[in-house]
Amino acid sequence: MSLALLAMVTWLVMIVFANIPKRFTLTEIIFLYFVSSIMTVTVFTLFDENFQWVTATRNVEKSLALDICRFVEIPLLLIMSSEVLINSSLRVGWRWTIAATICLFLTVNDWILVQFGILEYRQWNYVFAFLDYGMFIVLMAWTARWFVRLDKGGS
Repeated sequence: MSLALLAMVTWLVMIVFANIPKRFTLTEIIFLYFVSSIMTVTVFTLFDENFQWVTATRNVEKSLALDICRFVEIPLLLIMSSEVLINSSLRVGWRWTIAATICLFLTVNDWILVQFGILEYRQWNYVFAFLDYGMFIVLMAWTARWFVRLDKGGS
């Protein structure tokens, strides 16, 4: 059940990602995908294994659902938020509103992972999850801005 639900949510994220207009080049999207994957997997592994704040499940179905979430869904949402913050023609307030909506979606997704028993936090807090994903979004936007400026000859 958890795999089916997260696969459906990930599929919807992929559909939205495919349909939004993108001003990033393919190279920039691939670079941002790898950076976001490395960043999220490193942070989650640090919390899961080293600090033992989060206990990951040992069930195969739930582990696969967690991997789909970490390797597909979260990086695509981070790239979408970077696209909105860096390349959108919207006003600054609307850009941050859309980024906060994506951050809220990631927080709800984290809540779903906790409710299905895929992740077991010692004490899960939605405010800290929201701030954590907000930090991911800001770091990805700064990384995207830096990488796009490198192509234009800036530093």
